[in-house]
Amino acid sequence: MPTAARLLIPVLLVPALLILAASHAPSPAAEMTYSLNVLGVPVAEATLAVDLTKTQYRISLRYHTTGGASLLSGDHLEDLSSGTFDHDGPVPVDATANIRARGQDRTVHLLYRGATPVIAAISPPNDTEREDVPPKAREHTIDPLSATAAILHQAAETGRCDVNRRTYDGRRLEQFVARTTGEEAVSASIHSHFSGPALRCDYTSQVMAGFRTDNQRAEDSRTRGGTLWLAPLLPNYPRLPIRGEVDIRLLGRATMYLTAVRP
Repeated sequence: MPTAARLLIPVLLVPALLILAASHAPSPAAEMTYSLNVLGVPVAEATLAVDLTKTQYRISLRYHTTGGASLLSGDHLEDLSSGTFDHDGPVPVDATANIRARGQDRTVHLLYRGATPVIAAISPPNDTEREDVPPKAREHTIDPLSATAAILHQAAETGRCDVNRRTYDGRRLEQFVARTTGEEAVSASIHSHFSGPALRCDYTSQVMAGFRTDNQRAEDSRTRGGTLWLAPLLPNYPRLPIRGEVDIRLLGRATMYLTAVRP
């Protein structure tokens, strides 16, 4: 699953995808469930859990295809990232990803030493599928979920969501850019009753290194993008993704509808 789809953030996607109480007091993790629809048809379900304070974060994403899409791909994903915040944004400590994509299980576990991610575990080995990302290029990168944390944190602190960071997931190096578009009204729909004023954040991600070694380089090189709308869903929480649009590999552009939220 590409970074954009993780920023639900993509993706997710974003993708992500804020107002905290004046005290910024810690709160239990917020958990949001989303239905992802392509052309109005549900194709996947995602759950995003966010535990965010002024100084640290823990964020997880679970995703699986549903209905006819599960017959085509049967993809599922479980990502988890944790870290702290400094004046430059998120500083990851630990990140894991367990993915089943195109019928194969993939696992990556990253530990961070200073500003550099270290691959603690990876399966299958990266060199069986992709070009290696040089160690120098990995320095000062963050994992994709930490990019989502960056959006939420910056929106909480500044009311904006401008982020420009390189992300590394153990296989691919990507340039992730999010920008503030402004305040918009999100309307209720047949897919979600959640509505209200929201901060719109548009984002793009593009692979810079770690291209597949088969004939998919052109597909890897394509810039992917999406949009997150962030709204105050729970008391004493930052704004969280109320809706989104993400690129999902094989399925195309999907709209992400919030169906449930709970602390």
